[in-house]
Amino acid sequence: MLQYPPLRKTETCRKWQQRMKDRGWDIAVDGWYGPASKTVCRRFQAEKGLSVDGIVGPNTWRATWESPVT
Repeated sequence: MLQYPPLRKTETCRKWQQRMKDRGWDIAVDGWYGPASKTVCRRFQAEKGLSVDGIVGPNTWRATWESPVT
């Protein structure tokens, strides 16, 4: 699970950020889940009809890879 504030830089976070960047989102790929990552997450969740909490939990993670790019 990825949430703000980050406790440490992680490869999991970097992987999620890279996937979001590949999907067309304006996001830095640095491995830190900061305010910009949380904003992208919330916007993505709203776009996909997910619970908007700014946390990359199981449903958001799955949608990151499985939902159509819109």
